[in-house]
This record gives sequence, C-alpha cells and structure tokens, in this order.
Amino acid sequence: MLKSLNRFIKNNDYTINIWENNIDIINFSEILILEENKVVLLINNKRITIIGENLTINKLLDNEILLKGKLKSFEIGE
Repeated sequence: MLKSLNRFIKNNDYTINIWENNIDIINFSEILILEENKVVLLINNKRITIIGENLTINKLLDNEILLKGKLKSFEIGE
C-alpha cells in the first residue's frame, strides 16, 4: 500500500488536455518560452511547443498550467 501511495505522491506522468480554447498541462517541469503566440514547456526532458493566437495563462500552479487561446499547432519533441 505504501508503494501505491508513494507513486501517487511522486507522480512523474504528465497529462495534456486540449479543449476548443484551453490547454491544461499537468506535471510540467519548466516554462522555457512564454509569448503571446508561442509557449514552450519542459516535461520529463521533452519539449512541448504550443503555437497559437492570444495565448494567455488562466491558471498556474507548481506543476500545472492552463493556457487559453486559439491553438494552431502542438508538438512534443526531444
């Protein structure tokens, strides 16, 4: 039981939810670029690049970010 609890507390998996005008990313490590038309995040040594229009932060926590704006492209790379 303690192993399950420890995995839950130290969850390294990430989650990306995309809706019409919102993008919610959970368990990101770092914000590398934050611009109106481009956001680049680091997650588990991978770069998440979001290109869009009028990208703004709606919510920002230690490991979660909620972006609002018109999404044009989304890329996961090394």
